Amino acid sequence: MQPGPCRRQDAFIPNGKFSGQMNLQLEPIGFLHSQRSDRFLAPRQPGQAPADACARIELVRGRHLDAAVSDLAGFSRIWLVWWFHKNPGWRPKVLPPQGRSGRKGVLATRSPHRPNPLGISAVPLLAAEGHRLWLGQHDLLDGTPILDIKPYLPSVDCFPNESEGWLQEVETSPGYAVELTSEAQIQMDYVVATYHPDFAQRVYSVLQVDPHPLRSRRTFRVPGGYLLVCGPWRVFYQICGQQVLIERISDLSGSVL
Repeated sequence: MQPGPCRRQDAFIPNGKFSGQMNLQLEPIGFLHSQRSDRFLAPRQPGQAPADACARIELVRGRHLDAAVSDLAGFSRIWLVWWFHKNPGWRPKVLPPQGRSGRKGVLATRSPHRPNPLGISAVPLLAAEGHRLWLGQHDLLDGTPILDIKPYLPSVDCFPNESEGWLQEVETSPGYAVELTSEAQIQMDYVVATYHPDFAQRVYSVLQVDPHPLRSRRTFRVPGGYLLVCGPWRVFYQICGQQVLIERISDLSGSVL
């Protein structure tokens, strides 16, 4: 028997390319609606979202789902099981954003690019009425298909003293101070006002942790400095010690605002 083709561990694999004997069929029970539609704007965890970040889930009608959530209102937090609908594929080995730890097996990370693109988030439940649920801080994008909802139970869902595996060996960065030139500040104010109010916070959250080139953080080395890819925007910056200076922000065409 001839051996099969060897696939690089970090090779991109399109979703749905499995040869298993079991096929599962899932249908969304609802869809999330929020002001975030670009993947760059999604925080890595719900608690990293702005305190005033809110969303709404519209449950599918005609399936008695209003009855299914009728007793949910007494819970302050819920689990959402959902689908990464904007991710086309995955890699067996990925570069986590935490430090410079090298590639890790994707199932040992929180990477959104997974063999089955399922997400799970514990989010605050603000209100539940009929076919609508209102949520607080979350890490989902507009249009996210919701597959299941469960109440969060602190008595059984919280294990704060468990081991964190390879994360315990990652050297934590002391953090970076981020400043902007006067030109970049004007451009930042324009993008925040016209594109999304969370844009500046997301840029800072990436650059303050580690601004050095890493694909999973969308940071790259370019002639004359560094580049952060932010959805339809490009942030150009310099690194000097533990300081980052944002020099300019441009759109996809390279035009300076």
